[in-house]
Amino acid sequence: MPSRSAKAQRTSGIETFGIILPNLIVESILDSDHPNQLQLHRWDGRQATTEPTTSYHGRMYTSAPIATGLAQAVHFPNASKAFGNAAELTTSMLNFLTRYAHLSPDAAALLVAFALASWFPDCVPVAPILYLLGPDNEARLVLRLLGCLCRRPVLLGDIDMAALATLPSRLDATLLIDQRNLARRVTRVLLASNNRYFRIAHGNGQLNIYGAKAFSAAPEFANGTGVRVSLSPAQDPLPTLTDAREIEIANDFRAKLLRYRMANCRSIRDAQLDTRHFVPAMREEVRAWLAPICDCPDLRKSVLSSLMEQSRETEGARLSDERCVVAEAALLFCHKDDTEQFFVGDLAEKVNDLLEGRHEERILTSKKVGLLLRDLGIKGERVVKGYRIVLTESNREKIHGNARAYRVISTQDGVVRCNHCKAVHERMN
Repeated sequence: MPSRSAKAQRTSGIETFGIILPNLIVESILDSDHPNQLQLHRWDGRQATTEPTTSYHGRMYTSAPIATGLAQAVHFPNASKAFGNAAELTTSMLNFLTRYAHLSPDAAALLVAFALASWFPDCVPVAPILYLLGPDNEARLVLRLLGCLCRRPVLLGDIDMAALATLPSRLDATLLIDQRNLARRVTRVLLASNNRYFRIAHGNGQLNIYGAKAFSAAPEFANGTGVRVSLSPAQDPLPTLTDAREIEIANDFRAKLLRYRMANCRSIRDAQLDTRHFVPAMREEVRAWLAPICDCPDLRKSVLSSLMEQSRETEGARLSDERCVVAEAALLFCHKDDTEQFFVGDLAEKVNDLLEGRHEERILTSKKVGLLLRDLGIKGERVVKGYRIVLTESNREKIHGNARAYRVISTQDGVVRCNHCKAVHERMN
């Protein structure tokens, strides 16, 4: 017999902001007769319909209510409509951005890619993060323009933990934040929330803030996960975007982009991308940015080039990453003739030589280097002279694997220096 809760669920409906079912896509849209209420918009692959509730395989779904708090500021789309083809849609988005903002072609392409990606956070492991670098006015304008293109956007001049706590579960709103001096705790939580598989605990509950995020950012803030776009000061007067025109443009784009989402979400969710040429830290992020670009080779090529450039910058920064430098120094001992062991003190000396040669002013202690080595899975033993690492076949294999994973310089020149180099190279390729 069905449980009482199951019976109640069928009667009242399962509240949702949207769900991807095997043969049906359901999205919440604005109720045309009641602006503060939502309806469910269905797409079965052929046609779209709108109704207060929808039934699928014996389950009744109803649109979640617009809660009090920050959710009241979220913009929902109207009913979806045809967008022509993907190239036409993205071209119109590019034209809109370049008409109302002073943007380079590369910057405009990244902004379009971010807007597209904001419609698919539930189809990829991580949601996109965008940093807008440059003058405050230009960043503020771009955030406003993105509000016309992104899924469930909310424009924020500032934000705190209490406001974030009011967002309902699975809303996946796009937060467009015009504040370069956010509280450290708020910043940390916002950046930590971009992985779909991890929850953000808050008091007795959790924060529901997964989704795309764009920040007006200072350079020192934009040094972690995320894609950076540099904005230049506008040299000439830009066209005025009136409130009425903004609403008209936003409604048109959101309706078309909603149909784009409904038509492509399954293929984007299942997309297989070759990201091996990117640094490991960026691979999931690259998937979030590239997978939503469908049938737009020129846009994809431009975004791919920008992401690859940032990957190279990140790879360059690895030269001073502590784990990477320890892995590199340990590999040097593996390739030193007639060396069967080394001590952590000697390794620390080599690590600090490498850091000094790269104009890094910090010095790592032997204890710190030993902890990093252990973190890399390289174990040794304590003897009278200190902590010793015996270069067994197992340790050599681990050291080579770490060096390859961290892409240390000597693994990138194509030179095979030993049998372990050859084995790792063959395994990785």
